[in-house]
Formats: sequence, C-alpha cells, structure tokens
Amino acid sequence: MKQFFAAIFLCAFLSTLSSCEGGRGGGNKTPQTPSTNETPAITSDTPVDATVKIYFENTLSMDGYINGNTGFKNVFRDLLVAVENEGDIDFNTEFYLINDKLTQTDFGAETTHISEELTPQSTAGKGNKGSSDFEEILDKILENQNGDAISIIMADFIYSPKGVSNVPSALEKLKTYTQNAFLKAGKDGNLDTRIYRFTSDFSGIYYDYNNRKIKNVDQRPFYYIVIGPKNLMTLFNSEIASQLKDNSDFENEALFTAANFNSIPIKVITSGNNGRIKTRGGDLEIISYPKYGNLEFIALVNLEKLPVSQSYILDWENYKLSNPEFGINEVGVVKGKNIKFSKSGIVKMDPSTLVDIKGEKYTHAIKFSADGLVSENLNFSLQKRIPHWVEKANSDDDREIKSDSLEQTKTFSFGHLVSGISEAYEQQSGSNKYFNITIPVTQN
Repeated sequence: MKQFFAAIFLCAFLSTLSSCEGGRGGGNKTPQTPSTNETPAITSDTPVDATVKIYFENTLSMDGYINGNTGFKNVFRDLLVAVENEGDIDFNTEFYLINDKLTQTDFGAETTHISEELTPQSTAGKGNKGSSDFEEILDKILENQNGDAISIIMADFIYSPKGVSNVPSALEKLKTYTQNAFLKAGKDGNLDTRIYRFTSDFSGIYYDYNNRKIKNVDQRPFYYIVIGPKNLMTLFNSEIASQLKDNSDFENEALFTAANFNSIPIKVITSGNNGRIKTRGGDLEIISYPKYGNLEFIALVNLEKLPVSQSYILDWENYKLSNPEFGINEVGVVKGKNIKFSKSGIVKMDPSTLVDIKGEKYTHAIKFSADGLVSENLNFSLQKRIPHWVEKANSDDDREIKSDSLEQTKTFSFGHLVSGISEAYEQQSGSNKYFNITIPVTQN
C-alpha cells in the first residue's frame, strides 16, 4: 500500500537538509541501563528557537496504529508534550500527513492534543492513502522548509514495491537508493540520524509484500526516524527522546553520524587484574604472567561525550581489536569507587588506583585478557555498526505473518533501509570507527 514509501522517507530527509543549510532483536527489548554519558545538550551553536516537523505516514497500513487509544498514540502524545515543554529551545511544532500529498494540519486542536485527533476517519481524504508519488512529495516538502529544523518521520517503514516479482532485487535497490540519497543530502556531514523502535497494539489490516490483506495481526512495531543537525539532535536525544524511552513501548535505538571521536581519556589500572602489571603514564608494563588462566587487566575510559546508547557501549561485540593476542571479556560501568560488570560482578578499585585517578573522570571500564605471551601493543576501536536488533527486526518475506508470531515482531525490508543509511554515513565520515585507541605494551 505504500509504493515508493522509501522515496517518501528520503524526501523527508532531503527536506531536513534544506532546513539545515538555512539555519524487537525483533521483539527483544534492550534493557535500559541508566546512562552515564553526559554530553551537554546546549552548546554555543545551539539555536534559540527551531522547528520540529513531524510527518505521519498517511497510508492504509498505518490505520491500525491510530484506530483507538493505541500504544502508537501514547508515544506520539509523549512526543508532543515533550517538545511543547522543552525549556532550552523554543520549538515550533508542525504536523504533516504524508503520502502522494503533503498536508499540514492540526485538526483544529492544540498541539499537545493532535494525537487524540489522529484517526482513520480524520486522515481519510488527505491524499491517496493507497499510493505515493515521489516528485510531488519532494516538491511539497522542499517548499515547506525554513530555519533550523528536526524532522521526525513516524511510520512502520514497510517497503511495498508495486508489481515486483524479484523481491531480493527490489530490496537491494531500496538499499542502494537510500544510500545514494543520504550521500547526496549529507555532504556537509552535519546531519545525524537516529532511529527509535517502539511496539504498539494494532487494530487494522496488514498488507504483505504481495499487497494481500491480512487481518488479526494484533501487535506491530513502528519507528521514529529523526534527522537533524548535530546541535539540535544532541538536545533532542537528551531532553526529548529520553522521555520517549521511558515509555514501556520503547524497545531499541540506533545512531548514525559522520562524526569521529578522538582523544578519549583512558587509563590502565592495577585493580581487578590477573597477573602482575604496572602502569606508567598511558603504558601497560607486564611484570609477570599469571600461573593459572590468562593475563587480565582493566582500562578505564571516559565516554561521556560519545552520543551512543549505553547498551551499545556495553556490548563487547561492537569493539574490534587489531592484535589477536588480546580479547575483551566484558565492558562495565564506573560507579564511584567500584566498577560494575554484568557477568563478573562488582570490582572494588584499590586505594592506589583511587589515588591515581583522583580528579579525573571515567565512565566505563573495559576488561581485557591476553591468551599467551604478548608481543605487540594493544589497539582497539569502537566500531560504527548497525546494532544487532536491526537484523533481528528485519524480514525478507512477510507472507506468513498471520501464523508466525516471530514474524509479527519484524518489519519487511527494514534491514535494507537501515543498511543504506549506515553505508552512506560510513562513506561520508571515511571511517567505520567512533574512536581508535592504542595502549603501548612493554615487558619486564
């Protein structure tokens, strides 16, 4: 029902760029560990006022999300209230229905009550809910841009190519088309994109990729794709998205940015190690290897300026080591005089460590191990990669969704769309790393 919806989304992205130049896995909810990152929301280049442009995908397949008091509406209400009451920036909220036409409306209601008025009946007759037209949408959105803006696209992001017999080919085209649009639109590297996944009760008709109508699918995921300049996106994530993530329907998130983060503070400590080590400046000196087990040691890092989620930082699989002699056992959080690891528990920092780090700030701890004798320095990086949940949320065949409960937690084509976004950002930044750190290693 949403032919060319990828185009709709990409047009919304392009519209955001114009304004910037002017001024579940599938169903498995990521635990919300309290964040220790404290990136300042307001900086010297944050505008005094800005516009939040909210686009609702007004197609038939979205009617099930707005039929009654659904989880979708609850999250939307939270968004409207958070934006309206943001104290650091004076936000002007604009709401649009988007299909083959771009229709701005508030249904005659106050901004915070738009969610209550959003129904299948109130959106009927606003454009063609059964089709989409790329050129018309692009023209309408580009004409609608002015000033500093954040664009929020609310949709299920199911790609429904019309009359396509070769589905794999169509999905690959979706990825390539998305990547190309992001490359052209984000040349200055100033735009960040964030994806937030939620789930909602669903009372409507689901359309599979053959456009077959399927009833009695009672719960479905939906997404907010949020695009804007870095200065506004930092505030949005810390002040507004943080409130949305408190909603029980929130599941996961992803960040895409061209920014690279250098000069990450790091310090190897003597607490919690297996084997004898010394630390000299930023170096690791191995005095002796343990009689039993592998050499283990902990490095503290300060990641407060890294705008990625806590769950992403704590996932050791997101890190890459250039020296195969080393490995990462786990990543923990610094809590006062202790380090909290999810698997091995609490590590109390010894007095000498506390003296050594006095007056310094560290947010996380990485527990390294070495299998055998070490012959090289330790080099590791945090990779810019698509979070695991996206792969689990992706579907390449949704025809059996009615009888497959796992399929009901997935989104047809979603992984291909996200891959296009990710590859564009990697190409723009010239790096697939948030940061890269080398710890010199010496032997006694």
